[in-house]
Amino acid sequence: MHLESLKEPEPLHSPDSERSSKLQPVTEVKTHMQQGLISVAARTVITHLVNHLGHYPMSGGPAMLTSQVCENNDNPYSESPELSPELFESPNIQFFVLNNTTLVSCIQIQAEENMPGGGLSAGLASANSNVRIIVRDLSGKYSWDSAILYGPSSLCGLSEHTFLALSVFQQEKPEDAPSSDHVEDVSVRDGIALQLKRKFRETVPTWDTIRDEEDALDELLHYLGVTSPECLQRPGVSLNIPAPQPICISEKQENDVINAILKQHTEEREFVEKHFSDLNMKAVEQDEPTPQKPQSAFYYCRLLLSILGMNSWDKRRSFHLLKKNEKLLRELRNLDSRQCRETHKIAVFYVAEGQEDKHSILTNTGGSQAYEDFVAGLGWEVNLTNHCGFMGGLQKNKSTGLTTPYFATSTVEVMFHVSTRMPSDSDDSLTKKLRHLGNDEVHIVWSEHTRDYRRGIIPTEFGDVLIVIYPMKNHMFSIQIMKKPEVPFFGPLFDGAIVNGKILPIMVRATAINASRALKSLIPLYQNFYEERARYLQTIVQHHLEPTTFEDFAAQVFCPAPYHYLPSDSDH
Repeated sequence: MHLESLKEPEPLHSPDSERSSKLQPVTEVKTHMQQGLISVAARTVITHLVNHLGHYPMSGGPAMLTSQVCENNDNPYSESPELSPELFESPNIQFFVLNNTTLVSCIQIQAEENMPGGGLSAGLASANSNVRIIVRDLSGKYSWDSAILYGPSSLCGLSEHTFLALSVFQQEKPEDAPSSDHVEDVSVRDGIALQLKRKFRETVPTWDTIRDEEDALDELLHYLGVTSPECLQRPGVSLNIPAPQPICISEKQENDVINAILKQHTEEREFVEKHFSDLNMKAVEQDEPTPQKPQSAFYYCRLLLSILGMNSWDKRRSFHLLKKNEKLLRELRNLDSRQCRETHKIAVFYVAEGQEDKHSILTNTGGSQAYEDFVAGLGWEVNLTNHCGFMGGLQKNKSTGLTTPYFATSTVEVMFHVSTRMPSDSDDSLTKKLRHLGNDEVHIVWSEHTRDYRRGIIPTEFGDVLIVIYPMKNHMFSIQIMKKPEVPFFGPLFDGAIVNGKILPIMVRATAINASRALKSLIPLYQNFYEERARYLQTIVQHHLEPTTFEDFAAQVFCPAPYHYLPSDSDH
C-alpha cells in the first residue's frame, strides 16, 4: 500500500464558492470537515506502524518522538539560534515539497574534523562535507545526515609518510639474502665440462639485493633456470650461459658486432652526460592529484538529489520548490511547535485530614507516603528545565516547579500538574498554581479527610471530571467519580469502585486519559492532532509551493542563493 495513493482532505472553503463569505452551521461545517478524515487517519496509522512500532522509545528518550534539529543548527552561514530570514541568503540550503504532503530541507554542513567520514563512518574515506535532510510530514519531523563514502581509507591511496616508511624499510633490508651454494655442470659442444659455482637466491633478484658487480639480467635468468627448469631451452644448461657460437659466423664477424655494440653504448653514454642538464632529457615526476574542495556550497546536496532521481524530469510533478519568505519561517516554527501525539494535562491535588478550604490544600508541599507512592506510579519525574516533550503549560524557568510526573507512549503524552510539586511561597505563586490547576478539565484528588470531597472547594470553571481517591484499610482504595451530566461515559474505573494499591496508579491514569478524551469529544469542530497537522501541512503547501519550469528548478538546485564568501575553517 502506497502512502501517495491516499488523498489529502479537501480544504474547507473554496475561494470561488458561494458559501465562502457566509457563516455555515456547525453541523454542516463538521460534515464537510469529515470528508477525507479516513484517509488521514489511515496515513497516520501506517506511518506510526512504520516509524515507531518496535522502535519506541529511541535513545532520545520517551519524551522525544521526533527530531529537534532545525535548519540553522550546524549551519556555517547562519548564526541565529532559531529559524531566521538569513537562511534564505545561505547558499547551502534549499526547501522542497515532495508529493504535496512532505516538506524537505536539504542542507550541506561541514563534516567533523579529524574523524574519517565526518563521524558518520569511522575508518571510511569520505568528503569534507555532509548532507543533512530534514523531513516534516504527517508523523513529525525527522533529520538524517548522510556522507558520500569512497571506501576504506587503506584502499584509497597511500600518503607520503606511507611511501617514506616503505622506502626506508626496503633500504634496511640486508644485502645478503639467504642463499645456498649450487654447482652446475655445463656441457658444451666440444665436450669440455665447465664447473660454474654460483649463489642461488631463494627470492627474485631485485635492485636492492644485487651487488654492483653483478648483472641483473644474468641473475634473473639464473634464478628462472633453477626454480623453473621447464623454461630451459637446453636441458641442464642454465639460461644465463651464452649459447655456442654459430658455425656460419666467423670470429672476425663476431668481433665486429661486439665493437659496434660497444661503440653505440659509448655514444649514448656521452650524449647523456653532455645533455643531462637539459629539461627535455628529464622526465617530469607525476604527482598524485590532491583532493579538490567543491566551490559550490550546495554541491553534495545536489549530488545526493541527483542520485535519488529528484532532479529528473519524471519527478517534476511530485518535487517542487518552496517560496522563501518570512511567512514560511513562521509557518515552519508553528508546525514544529505542534505536538505529534495526543496530549493531556491532568491536575492532582492532595487533601490532608481536616483540610476543607482552598488555601490549606494549595499550600501543601508534600503528602503521606501512600500519596507519594501513588504520584510516582502515575509517571516518571522529569526536570522541567530541560524537558523536551509536552509541557502542559508549565514553564522551564522554575516558576511552576522543578520536576513533575510525566507519562508518554508513542501516541499519547500526559503532563500531571501536581499541586505539591508547585511552589506556594507567595501570593503570586499561589495564583499561578491555581491558574494551572484550575484550568485542567480532569482533576485527581487524593483525600485523607474523613469527609467526602466537595466540588466547590477549588473554585474553577473547569474541572468537569473529578476522580477522588479515598484510602481504605488493607491497601485498598475507594474511587468516587463526579462528572457533569453532558460528559459521555468513560472507564475503566467507575463511581464506587474498590481498587488494589498495586494497580491504582495505572487504573487512575487510564481513567483520567479517557475522561479527557470524552471531554474533548464535546468540543464543536474539535480536531485530533493528526487532523490538525495534516491540514496545517496542506495549508503550507498551498500557500508556499512555487511552480517553476524545469530550467528554473534546475537553476535553483544548482545554486540556491548567491554567496560572496566561504566560511573559514575556524568557523567550523
